[in-house]
Amino acid sequence: MQEQISGLCVKAAILTTVIAAILPALAIAESRFILVRHQPCNLFAVNEPVKQEVKVQGAQGQATATVTDYFGREVWKSAKPVAMSPSQPFVADIGKLSPGYYDLTVALAVQGGDGRTTTHKETVSFGVAEFVNRTAAQVRKEDFRFGLKMWYLDKAWWRGNAEWDEREVVTACTKLGLQWTRALLQQDSHLGTRELIQDFPMNVVLKVERFPRELYDAERYGPLGEWEKKYGKGAWVLKTLPKEQAYRKWLRQEVEKIPAEQNVFEIWNEAWDKMSPEDFAVLCNWISEVILEVRPDAVIGPNFLGNTSPYQFDARVIKAGGMKGMKMVALHPYGGSEDRAWMRSYRQWLREQLGHDVDIYITEYGSHSTPQGPAKRSEQEQAQRVVRQSLALYAEGVKALIPHWMGQREHNPTYIEDWFGFFRLNHQPKPVLLAYANCAAMIDGSRYVGDLWYGPEMESMLFDRDGVLTLALVTRGEKKDVQIDVGAPEVTVVDMAGARQKQKTDGGKIRLTIGPDAVYVVGLGAALAAKADKALRADRWPKPAKPPRTTRKAGRLKAQPVLDGKFDDWTGAAELSMINPKVAGDDASGIGYLAWDDRYLYVGVNMRDNEVLNNKPRAKLYQHDSLELFVSTEPREDNAGYGPRDHQFFITPTSGEGKPIVGEVVDREAGKVVDVKDARHFVGKTKDGWAAEVAIPWSTFADFAPKNGAKLALELRVNDADSSHERFKIDPEDGNPNPSDPTVWSFLLLVD
Repeated sequence: MQEQISGLCVKAAILTTVIAAILPALAIAESRFILVRHQPCNLFAVNEPVKQEVKVQGAQGQATATVTDYFGREVWKSAKPVAMSPSQPFVADIGKLSPGYYDLTVALAVQGGDGRTTTHKETVSFGVAEFVNRTAAQVRKEDFRFGLKMWYLDKAWWRGNAEWDEREVVTACTKLGLQWTRALLQQDSHLGTRELIQDFPMNVVLKVERFPRELYDAERYGPLGEWEKKYGKGAWVLKTLPKEQAYRKWLRQEVEKIPAEQNVFEIWNEAWDKMSPEDFAVLCNWISEVILEVRPDAVIGPNFLGNTSPYQFDARVIKAGGMKGMKMVALHPYGGSEDRAWMRSYRQWLREQLGHDVDIYITEYGSHSTPQGPAKRSEQEQAQRVVRQSLALYAEGVKALIPHWMGQREHNPTYIEDWFGFFRLNHQPKPVLLAYANCAAMIDGSRYVGDLWYGPEMESMLFDRDGVLTLALVTRGEKKDVQIDVGAPEVTVVDMAGARQKQKTDGGKIRLTIGPDAVYVVGLGAALAAKADKALRADRWPKPAKPPRTTRKAGRLKAQPVLDGKFDDWTGAAELSMINPKVAGDDASGIGYLAWDDRYLYVGVNMRDNEVLNNKPRAKLYQHDSLELFVSTEPREDNAGYGPRDHQFFITPTSGEGKPIVGEVVDREAGKVVDVKDARHFVGKTKDGWAAEVAIPWSTFADFAPKNGAKLALELRVNDADSSHERFKIDPEDGNPNPSDPTVWSFLLLVD
């Protein structure tokens, strides 16, 4: 996609987006295009004429313009060049367009004093959609489920102090029928939660998280300053239990401020990496007891991981009694959203654990459009993934679909967390917004009937809304031709972005080409419903056989090596190629080493790295240059999650403490990392980057006896961060270092 307009955003009666571009052939220093944005968020209602006014600063010339749709097809072009200057804007009078996402590209041809012509182009995006007019109560009563998570911003200093207008964006969401969101219970800045509920027809999943500073429990955790030195500034508000009685009183007051009809409460956000399951269970009970005193009909539930292993967070919270009075569970499945079999098995597991059914609310999912780096993903792929996820989640009966999230920072082009937005930072829509809103227009408020079968590797879900049948079809990549017996003389075919076309059938049948851009067929015959089946066929998404886990052999060292970063005395060690094919080798690549003797497990890496950087506190060491080591003395095929014999280590050449660290993560939720007792090591800079030679005493693994033929599960991951980019992950070519799942770590066989 073309880069979004960037520059200075000012909030005024009419918000404008400024894009600065250097024109070296001109005497003037720069040219700035300014879009006078149509409210809200450059969205137009169907049958509303589309008109875009674009101004220029500092230049004048002849302007032309073209409009392309979601699929890159040209749908409009200015008839002839027109004069454009600071006093004479270019007005693209496009007229009425079909529903969809569009890019308007304006080209300005400027003739310089030397007679040469320089052309400067900028692109703005807009959308056309069916607007709705529903109350929040109507959304709840008629079972509409689509929404979009709130996003807040102060000043985007990296974008000329651009401001984010929450009110304009929420207005756009409600017009598109995206009327569920998630917001902090006590949010009072920007667009506060009570103001949001009062001023907009929006239903809010109220996130119960954080608490005032005065409720920090110093008696339990020690002085706040000392706690922050260990675990990070401000982390106490997410990782500690507050003073119980004071917290209960404060929480009750906050709940009483919220209108009674807003009664869905989610407890915390991803607590599995913030506090122990046992502490979280205590917190859940405090919160549910307080809310149910105020709102006996409240729907309350924790944010769970969605894993059924007895070692994992969910099972341990339930075992500790943390689901008392709960009627729902909130999940953040992201890529797992499309795995409908997982959703069904997780529901069944919850039923078995609790003895009753609970609702599922999806309060985060989605995809990103990172423009650069190893995670690079196009805006079209973002849209495709979100629509596939939404179709699957809706078919599985979740109560609300709230993707992550409305806006995006657009700060670091390699960092995925900056690119999850459905609206650009300049408030213009991305393709994902129109594709997602169209998905809502097609199926929201419907009843899932079942799947039809048109061969493997294709979703074909049938929905019924007030007797009108809609079939949604999509693949994950490859295009497939299908013939559909629709049982009707005519149907309406709707594309990914919302354009509709009536299509006559041939004897009740039509032929379509289906790919990763969803297609909807509306108006099928009633007889088709009898052919739909809710069972998930095993061959619908054929999966290759699970590849065997890698088995590596680590030789016994005849003599203890000198730990100096050179590795020339590691004879017999297993060697691993540490590489990410999407990362330049001189940025981060290297060799890993594994060996042993009767006293130590030896682990090493010799990394090329063009910038050695780690200034993080212990809990966040993995975010900068570091080696993560995962060791299990209970090699197993089932029960993911960390059991008592699973270990994680952080090894860094430097740190926020100004020294190398060889530490074990002894409390993963709280981020507590302690020095490995009696470890020997060299960890530091080398000529080409950095190296680590580490000898970890076998006493660290109290239940393991090293000997010829003994087996561990063990993985490595090297993290690389530079001042120019966030963390890149460098893994062994032959391994699968999923930090949370010891059941996939490679085996390490100790040999003489």
